[in-house]
Amino acid sequence: MYTCMVCGNKSKNTKVNRPGVIYHAITKNAYMRRKWLKVFGIDRCYDWQRICSDHFSEENYRPGKKRFLLSNAIPQPYDQNGFPSKYATQSNAVEIGNNVILPSEQNMPVSK
Repeated sequence: MYTCMVCGNKSKNTKVNRPGVIYHAITKNAYMRRKWLKVFGIDRCYDWQRICSDHFSEENYRPGKKRFLLSNAIPQPYDQNGFPSKYATQSNAVEIGNNVILPSEQNMPVSK
């Protein structure tokens, strides 16, 4: 069973009520992982934690029958209804798009 670390959705509940919800593992790419965590205002997470698809827009997925996240996808701190999640940060430094570079990360190398 998975639980979304952002909104608390549980896979045992959504499997029946909302079968389209996917639980994504936190990316292993260190640069993108920092960006994901910064959106939610948290410092660290564990590899077993998940973020549900409610925090990604349709543009974050490759087209096709099976939904795969794009490598540059960044989750957002709101739920599927557009309400802030309980972990949403009030900071103005939160990234709101896929193409925004945070000032402190401009010169960071991207690992492949």
